[in-house]
Amino acid sequence: MNDPDTYQTFMLDYATGNLSLSMSIAATIHRLMSSEGDETARVWETVRTSLGKAGADYRQALDRMEDVATDIIQTDYDAVNWRRGLSGARTAKLPEESGSLMRLDPRDRVFEHGHSTLEAMIVLEGSLKDGRGTFEAGDLVLATSGVRHRPEAAGNKACTCFVARADTPFWRFT
Repeated sequence: MNDPDTYQTFMLDYATGNLSLSMSIAATIHRLMSSEGDETARVWETVRTSLGKAGADYRQALDRMEDVATDIIQTDYDAVNWRRGLSGARTAKLPEESGSLMRLDPRDRVFEHGHSTLEAMIVLEGSLKDGRGTFEAGDLVLATSGVRHRPEAAGNKACTCFVARADTPFWRFT
């Protein structure tokens, strides 16, 4: 389970254009695959518009993100050129520093670890457990600095995720 404040802050940063390219793609995939993601983004976009911050540039950027996100969602994951990493997961880098794909076969898991900055994973297919909960297709899994998790495929099907990492720390509600 994600911390609610972290989730809302992430989606606020998305709606205000304050995320990196890969993090914006993660939020867009979540939005396209999840009614919760779409509803949350719409709420924060309404706030943005109310503050007079909405414009054509934002809409164009969102359209580009939706095109990239749709391509990732529609990928034939069996045809991806996967590379086995030190973590135990298979990964594939995506072009233009837009994140990566991670695949865990049934019973595969990554060693327990933490991150120095925010990591966002979107479950694209299958189910993922990480020690904090079980996540299904469309779910956004956020791991902040200091949070330790151990991702593993849940069930009898491979789990494929889009993974993005922040370049710099993001702001939080205090």
